[in-house]
Amino acid sequence: MLTDTTILNMPASETAVRFESSGATPVELEGRLSAFDDEGVRAAAVLCHPGIEGQTGMEYPVIAASTIALQQAGLVTLRFNFRGVQSSAGRRSSGVHEVDDVLGAVRLLRECSAVDADRVCLVGDSFGAWMALEAARVDHRIAGWACVVLPLLLLPAVPDWLQHDSRPKLFIVAEHDQFCDLGAFKSLYQGWAEPKELLELAGTDHFLGIGSSLDRLDRSEQIAGAVAAWAKHVLAARHGQD
Repeated sequence: MLTDTTILNMPASETAVRFESSGATPVELEGRLSAFDDEGVRAAAVLCHPGIEGQTGMEYPVIAASTIALQQAGLVTLRFNFRGVQSSAGRRSSGVHEVDDVLGAVRLLRECSAVDADRVCLVGDSFGAWMALEAARVDHRIAGWACVVLPLLLLPAVPDWLQHDSRPKLFIVAEHDQFCDLGAFKSLYQGWAEPKELLELAGTDHFLGIGSSLDRLDRSEQIAGAVAAWAKHVLAARHGQD
């Protein structure tokens, strides 16, 4: 019998995978899927990288660190490259079709025998956070989501549907975010349904100490720890209710 301690101590390994997006015209995407050396059925997470154009993909520091932290918390992970990024087929669409990429990744996880199909969550950074939010809006089976530096100023519409959605959600925001007015975000957040959590990172900007960030302190590990703790808590609680 697997105990919580056993699960946390089991190492995970990642394997390169290719899978199709959802949508009327699917494209083939590349990703990395983790596996554990046991026959247990686990919660899982899809990780969505930032960047509409010119950014790195699934190896982006926040995504890479969160992948490791989630695996250490006992979750199966799938990180992937959006269409048109590196070896993923198709062309970028500035958010028009990338939600289908997220939904395709969710479908792949749900088809895995090692995954509890009702305990799949989403984790996204910037553009990836926007696409994760859109996927959660479309797919009501998604168990919860964590949005890191959601670029509120770039969203085509305010996500008012969050006022009525009772799934667990975590928002990690930056004090000096160039793409999200913190005051406006907090005002909206107050009206969103519970359960919800908000973590504000003081002294950093949208780029979180990475690349062109004005902050010299990389916040990836801090974010990864917060995401993994949240996911382990909310998905374990959901498992207890099933």
